[in-house]
Amino acid sequence: MLTKTSLVEQYLQDEIGKGNLALNSKIPSRSQLCKKFNCSRTIVERAVLLLTRKGYLSGRQGSGTYVINKTPERQKITTLNILCEFEIDRHSVSVMPSLNFEDMNISVNFFSVKKFQTNFEKLCTPGTAVIYLRPGIERIPFLEKLRKRNIPVLLLNRDYEGFDYIITDPHSSIREGVSWLLIESGRDIGFISRRPSLARPYQAERILAFYEAAIEFGAHLNSEWCISKKFRNYTEDIAEVGQKLFGSEKHPSGLFVLDIDLVLPLVTYGQSYGLSPGKDYKLLTFDRVSELEQRGNIAMLKQPELLYEKEIRHWLNSLHTGVPFKSALKTELQVF
Repeated sequence: MLTKTSLVEQYLQDEIGKGNLALNSKIPSRSQLCKKFNCSRTIVERAVLLLTRKGYLSGRQGSGTYVINKTPERQKITTLNILCEFEIDRHSVSVMPSLNFEDMNISVNFFSVKKFQTNFEKLCTPGTAVIYLRPGIERIPFLEKLRKRNIPVLLLNRDYEGFDYIITDPHSSIREGVSWLLIESGRDIGFISRRPSLARPYQAERILAFYEAAIEFGAHLNSEWCISKKFRNYTEDIAEVGQKLFGSEKHPSGLFVLDIDLVLPLVTYGQSYGLSPGKDYKLLTFDRVSELEQRGNIAMLKQPELLYEKEIRHWLNSLHTGVPFKSALKTELQVF
């Protein structure tokens, strides 16, 4: 027995094949299809997405979905184009240390922002798929252009509505880290982070994850020790935060620094007061700080970069299903 998704998909495909839905004609509205098949909008959207990925349909912003090809054949993915905001190669990107899909007969190309903006048509070649590493919000129109050309797109470390993605799960990851910090240091902990911004769309979720975990585990939060700043005046702001953390007789017994670039300056500031991480306070960082790995009683939430290739394979194998691909990976808690 066919699923309702398959029924909707087959109906539209048959209507296209019979000529009842002609080339460049608009398909019935989502509401009409929901009513006809007595199903949810999610089922209809899934069926439309399947036909879009197969090359039958294309959405036009604000005006509906149209027939673009009566007899398309989805080509097997043979090329994977990796896009990034900076110059990139196979050896310089830690988030993708060893991408290799030769066993799937898929070649891998790398494009920096300068290159892919002038190679758009190459990115849209039949049989290609795109992985975009940490795209900024300003890239969403570009991503939409790719999607309208029926190019599969996967985002790495960004989660924008309507796109497949692989991200780090902030809630389960930070919850584990905060649990360790409270067990090792006691309840008087501090938390330092940059404020959320367009450049850091993930930041709000991570900050929320900290406070949820801190409340759940009964942490004692002091407003002097829990600080989120823009750090525009970097040196002055580090000094101000460092003074609040370490400049009085009482200091936090545990400290979670969310942003990796703030860790060493704050540690250095604490040392100027004779306070060392691991000895005088426990330290938790999001991602690794190699300079601190030789000290004891320090924990780091290592991002699961080595799992990305496995998840990318899952994504490639799922493209024919039409089901949105959403993968949130937990960090690895490493204690030194």
